[in-house]
Amino acid sequence: MKYDLSAVEMLKMLGYDQPTGREWLEKIKQEKQISLPKAYTEFMELMMDCPLLGTSNLWIGKMEHKTSAHIPCTFYDQLQEMIDDRKGRWSKRPGKYERSLYDLFQLPAEEWSQTVDNYLVIGSDYAGGMGEFGIRIEDLQKDDPPVYWHKNADSFLMWKLENEKLSDFLLNVLIEALACVDYQSAEYELETKGWRYEEYFDLKKDDWVASKSVLKRYGIDYAAIKKYKASSGTVFCCYDENRNAFFVGSTAEGEMSLSAINRSEAEHIFLDLDSLEYLFEEARLCIKDREREDELSQYYIYTKTPKTKISLSDYCQADKPPQKGENGESICPATAKKEPLYILCSGTDFMEVITRVLQKKPKATNEELLETLNDYLQTRNL
Repeated sequence: MKYDLSAVEMLKMLGYDQPTGREWLEKIKQEKQISLPKAYTEFMELMMDCPLLGTSNLWIGKMEHKTSAHIPCTFYDQLQEMIDDRKGRWSKRPGKYERSLYDLFQLPAEEWSQTVDNYLVIGSDYAGGMGEFGIRIEDLQKDDPPVYWHKNADSFLMWKLENEKLSDFLLNVLIEALACVDYQSAEYELETKGWRYEEYFDLKKDDWVASKSVLKRYGIDYAAIKKYKASSGTVFCCYDENRNAFFVGSTAEGEMSLSAINRSEAEHIFLDLDSLEYLFEEARLCIKDREREDELSQYYIYTKTPKTKISLSDYCQADKPPQKGENGESICPATAKKEPLYILCSGTDFMEVITRVLQKKPKATNEELLETLNDYLQTRNL
């Protein structure tokens, strides 16, 4: 398990290895007459206009849900724009912030540095719009400079250290996006590149909650993972070399979520909630715990293609019974993506088959349950 990958290493492993943003970065350098840190250019040449970070705190150009492109700019440019908006109509009773702007307005631009530091603003709080992130102009010559945070409600003189290193800030942005804390943008984008998101689900607790013991089960050392702050709680990430999979998670209000990002053609890491194997496990719990509500008997079991023989990993979903059409035909429900479903068997028959096996052999394997279910399906169709 690797816990120390850089943001650029992760992007390249995910398939983002083409420097499509070089021209974009050169334009910024020429227009602003500035240098750009090595850590920033190596990351941004891969992420310019990329939907993976379309809802992140980093300005990448085209942002999701935003009408105009978000391009890095200097803090002085922002201050000048605010001054220009107020020219000729300064308030007679200005607040503290506007009074500071007016004082700055009285100075020649070349003397602003005596009053306020300049920054290259590279991002903002996407979800809350509470402030912005920037790099001090004099630090742009450094390969991996610090990143500062300016809260909108504070004096424009007040910028607080956010990260000692820009590379850590960029890694934080990437991991928060991959963890899908507030938005699913990264999941949708990675699906187009052949990756699959799996979210850990605790069947016994009937909840999407993980724990340190769950991490250990999948070879993750909780003490070794580095936690980064998110809009709420923290996020973390590590890479499983054997599975070629990323584990990402978040913690908030004492609860932990965990997802695996692996190739769509690979075996599932977590129990697939749309598989026959999941229905077997749910049936086991219902039979073992008599107080647990039997949620299968009232439904029908469906597949995406007509089947008389099924495997553990096949798509299998419990849903409402079929409706009768005008001509007496059965009308089955569809998936969330409007894909047609086909009846495998009723939930009542399914539970009877599983119950019969487990009464004779309480520790029967899923493979043994599968064999009996397939025998039933074959016999039923004779």
